[in-house]
Amino acid sequence: MKTITKEEAEKRVKESGGVIREDITNDLWYFVTSNSGNESEEFQKARKLGVLFINEAEFKKMID
Repeated sequence: MKTITKEEAEKRVKESGGVIREDITNDLWYFVTSNSGNESEEFQKARKLGVLFINEAEFKKMID
């Protein structure tokens, strides 16, 4: 992300009662990315599981 560090983002998510996932699993709700068109295995798995891709602006609205 460009305007917030990964550490700060994780801290804010946890303070809001959220949980950070390092792996793509069926209980993952959001995937923050600036490139939802990525074709990596990780992105394909997230798409297959129906994970919602959001950008940095959407993420910041959620944690502010």
